[in-house]
Amino acid sequence: MPGLLKSESDDRCYLAPSQALNLKSANMADGKAGRRVQEEDLDAHPQPANGVQEGVHNAQVNGESAASPAPVVKPSVGMEHFSGQLPPEIEHISQGFLSLADVVTRLVQETFNGLTDCINEMSELPVPQREEDTTASLTQINIQKKQRMLIFTQEQRAQFIKVLVLSQWSRQAESVSKVIDLARWLERQRTLYDGACNWLGELARIMESERMPNPDLKTALEALSLGRVPGLPDLGYLPPQPLSPQQLLRALRGINTQLSLRLHLHETIPPAFKNFSVANSRVTFKVPNEFEVDLSIADDDPSTQLYFIDFRFAFSPTSLEIPECQPRSELEHRVNEVLGYDGLNGCYRFLHDFVLSHKINILRHQAYRLSQEKWFEHLKVEAVHRSLIIQYWVGRPGGKNWIELGVRRRKSKRSSWLHQEVDEAHIGIRWFRSGKEIGNVPVRLNHKDLSIEAILKRIISAHTDMIFKETTAKLRESQIYSKNILRLKRRHSVVEPAKSRLYVQLTASQSCTIIQETMTGRLALLPASSLNTRAERELNGIVSLEKDASSRIAQLRAITACDEVEKTVRCRGWEVLKSVRLSQESLRQQFGNNTTRASFFRKSSWNTQWLLAFTASLAGDLWWIVELNDRNSKEPSTVTLGPSIRAAFRVPGNGAGIASKALSVSDLTKVECSAAGLISQFTDSRQLSIQKFPHRLIRRIPNRLDTELPTLYVRFPDQRVQKFQKSSEPSSIPWKSQTVRISFMGVDASKSLAKHLAVAQRGSAALRSQILESVIGELVKFNPKSGAFAFCLRTPVGQSTIPAVLDRLAQVQRLINYATTLQALKLKGQNLSLDHLEFSYGSESQNCHVKVSFMSDMLPRFSLNHGNPHLRIQDQLTRLFRQTNGLNQVIRFLQLSLSLMRAFVSIEAAHTSDMVTILPRSADWYEVRYRDPPARFNLRLRRRREKLMWFVEPLSLERGEKQEQGIRDHLDSITRGKGEGWVGVTPGIAATRNGIEALLKRIDGIFLQVPPSEPVPTGESQDFKGQKRKADDSDVVVLE
Repeated sequence: MPGLLKSESDDRCYLAPSQALNLKSANMADGKAGRRVQEEDLDAHPQPANGVQEGVHNAQVNGESAASPAPVVKPSVGMEHFSGQLPPEIEHISQGFLSLADVVTRLVQETFNGLTDCINEMSELPVPQREEDTTASLTQINIQKKQRMLIFTQEQRAQFIKVLVLSQWSRQAESVSKVIDLARWLERQRTLYDGACNWLGELARIMESERMPNPDLKTALEALSLGRVPGLPDLGYLPPQPLSPQQLLRALRGINTQLSLRLHLHETIPPAFKNFSVANSRVTFKVPNEFEVDLSIADDDPSTQLYFIDFRFAFSPTSLEIPECQPRSELEHRVNEVLGYDGLNGCYRFLHDFVLSHKINILRHQAYRLSQEKWFEHLKVEAVHRSLIIQYWVGRPGGKNWIELGVRRRKSKRSSWLHQEVDEAHIGIRWFRSGKEIGNVPVRLNHKDLSIEAILKRIISAHTDMIFKETTAKLRESQIYSKNILRLKRRHSVVEPAKSRLYVQLTASQSCTIIQETMTGRLALLPASSLNTRAERELNGIVSLEKDASSRIAQLRAITACDEVEKTVRCRGWEVLKSVRLSQESLRQQFGNNTTRASFFRKSSWNTQWLLAFTASLAGDLWWIVELNDRNSKEPSTVTLGPSIRAAFRVPGNGAGIASKALSVSDLTKVECSAAGLISQFTDSRQLSIQKFPHRLIRRIPNRLDTELPTLYVRFPDQRVQKFQKSSEPSSIPWKSQTVRISFMGVDASKSLAKHLAVAQRGSAALRSQILESVIGELVKFNPKSGAFAFCLRTPVGQSTIPAVLDRLAQVQRLINYATTLQALKLKGQNLSLDHLEFSYGSESQNCHVKVSFMSDMLPRFSLNHGNPHLRIQDQLTRLFRQTNGLNQVIRFLQLSLSLMRAFVSIEAAHTSDMVTILPRSADWYEVRYRDPPARFNLRLRRRREKLMWFVEPLSLERGEKQEQGIRDHLDSITRGKGEGWVGVTPGIAATRNGIEALLKRIDGIFLQVPPSEPVPTGESQDFKGQKRKADDSDVVVLE
């Protein structure tokens, strides 16, 4: 490196004194690495206070010549400051380097591509067609081909020579890289040196004008000590004698007279200077809202000019007088100059332009102050020549809005006697809204009191009023605002934009007030709410409020109306389907072009295929019923309903007028009733059409429900009835007439079910009237004279009532069949109805009761009373009841197994808990297990000699100890013997239904007589095979 001498045998560095002192300044230009190393060096070795480095003995002392020979610094002394430190390394250049292999590969590829192109070009050369030109043409073509090949070869040869040179350099890549780094470092040092020289020269040039001459101390001493300066010349003037007050007053009056005569006789006074007064030897011209200027004369000659005396501003905010300083002297000089060659007209034009420029400057300073204080980040101020451009609402999206204030001129005749056009200059305002100029600006500048904030507020107030005016006009084109169903009011303030507001009634109970912030231009909706906040955010994102604000307000009205309806329907138990969303195109396709928003609701009792929809728009609010496709009938809330809506029907009795009143509970009840009836009638008619059942709708007189829904008449052919029923039991009721009348009777408020009245007739000989009259009850009314049934059906809304009608007739027949069965088996029916039946069996002391409930759309439920011995097999009895002719089988099985169940209850009561376990495998198979001693046996119901009997299978003892051997002997004696109602068979024991109880009690007595075995040690348990195992907290008992 420059200035660094290093020997291979010595690692120490030797520097000249000048190099040691200038090392820091040289390395500061050597990039970030140099600066970082130098800062670390200065921190490690601080400089002395006098600025001389320690250890440098050859530093020059004041007075010594710098040209004296520099002594040689010893390494131990000269490099003491840099011990352990190396100069910063030169920055290594690694950017832009390519691998030699990549260069060779690329050159080979380019050579191959170039050779291919060359061969293609030579093959495309034309071949002569005529024979006489063949020889000469071929010779010329060959020359061209050779030239083309030669040029290609020379070009590629030059490229390969360059690669050869690069390959030779690559053998010394490290040295070449160092040379590149060194060359770049030297170039940077040269650049820094040139920059330092240029900076020093520029500094010298700038400081030249700042030099001050040396003070004249001699003259100052004479003036201060003697009070005079002998060297200055004395002209010998005599001071004038002072005037007396009378002389002064006489002179002033004379000047006033001369001024009055001159102004009335000799001067041409411009129209703006007509308001003047003469006093105190001066004439004062007053221009309203601009200035006042005082002029006077210096001679009696009328041809001489007037002279400037004083000047005052006639507006605020500004000082009334110009202070005695350079601007006043300049103004006086310019006015006197204009008065000399252009008179009063020129003076007025000059001062008028001066005042206009000053006003613009005052407005500019006010605008800059506003942009830096209250209107920070909301104003953009720009001064162009004598114009002021102020952009307001900088943060609003869309086009820019600004005003321009500048000097404008217009020509006009100010008086009848002045037959010339006067060039009037004034401050004009141009207004640009969204980049377009507004022709008639509704703002006038107050020339008396200048205020740029007041101008901005008036402009913004006019802008806000235009936005509200356009929005109001578009909203009044709709039906609900044009017919005053909802109110719309606009208020305008000329001077305060914040007082301009637009009142919009959204619903009968809710409204909003729209205001616009003065500084930001953002719209605000009052009162604050979540819906208003969202609408406010959308409004402030609109590019053109004049065009699109009305549509956003219409959306807000629709959202508010839907939200209000949603709150009301939730109180009625409706489910609001928030996840149902329709695109705007699908919404208008289903509900009309004017529809803005729709809310979907579902009643838990309604069929999932039907929804109730409420649509809100500027044309009015409407109620609809919506039918979904079958694929969405299960989970319509998880699927977008655009293409899945099958049909939508308007609920009658609502229109634009419902927006003017709040939705009450009674109104919603009427809507629900009308919608439920419409859905029911539509569902029944569609299903009857699909099944091809003859039916007809006949409109009836409106009843107390205030609905005009028709009555459905349907006829059921016998061969199609079974397919249409929900019940699995066949209906065998013969009808005298197959025509059934179905009428909608409203909605059950407690269960939200649609009520229907169905009337049908039966044959007089088909059923026994006595049984019907005793068991039908309140659900079905029967007229024995006419044979007519009247059913009051309650079905979920959207579900067809036709299957319910058929099922109700089937229920009547089923109940009659069950009553007949109970009478045949001599059982007492305690409570018989279409919904359930109850009966008892056994003796009265046993208190055994059975209740069968017939649930709609569910299998019958079989239940037993508390304390019934058959409770352990209730599930098995339920499955047996649900079979064909189930009631007859269940009753017979109850009678057959009653003694067995009583025996089980007695056995469990005789033992402590968990000593005996009875497991019902099925209704006719049971397993009895004993724990101590461990044993078990099975009971099965089998047929023996055409008679059902209970068979006790051989007992299984788990261990062969002496204690168990005694049990085995007692059991063998029972197996080989017989008793009352039981007998031993091979293998096992057979017992009748009355003898099984005694048999089980005798077998259980054997186990009761066996003394208990030794207790199992703590921490161990014993299984049925007699093996001991350690107790574990993770034991799991599996119950079958």
